[in-house]
Amino acid sequence: MVEPEPPAGLDPIDQGIRLFNEEYFFEAHEVLEDLWKREPGKSKVFLQGLIQICAAYHHFQNGNLIGAETLLDRGAQKMRSYPADYLGIDAAKLLAHVDRDRERIRKMQRGEEENRVLEFPRIERKSS
Repeated sequence: MVEPEPPAGLDPIDQGIRLFNEEYFFEAHEVLEDLWKREPGKSKVFLQGLIQICAAYHHFQNGNLIGAETLLDRGAQKMRSYPADYLGIDAAKLLAHVDRDRERIRKMQRGEEENRVLEFPRIERKSS
């Protein structure tokens, strides 16, 4: 896949969200990881959780169900310790979707779920 060009002046969080919502999970992970590496403050763990969720869906796209389940769990745990609207992101809605997907992936691994297609979540962020 060729990554679409970002609109000019997009902040890294918005750019990561745009890529995530377009199902470019690896690219979203990379953009957010660059921000995370520079982040000295309290949002570092929240961003790490979001990055892990991006990586989880990338693993799912590549058929790695164990990696997907593990990272969905780790990422969600990190994000849960923050307010539901941290950084303007509707984390409550995202995490509810992540929880449903994680359970479906568990069922896929146990052979209880034959449909190996997920409807990926979209991240919603309030305009600043």
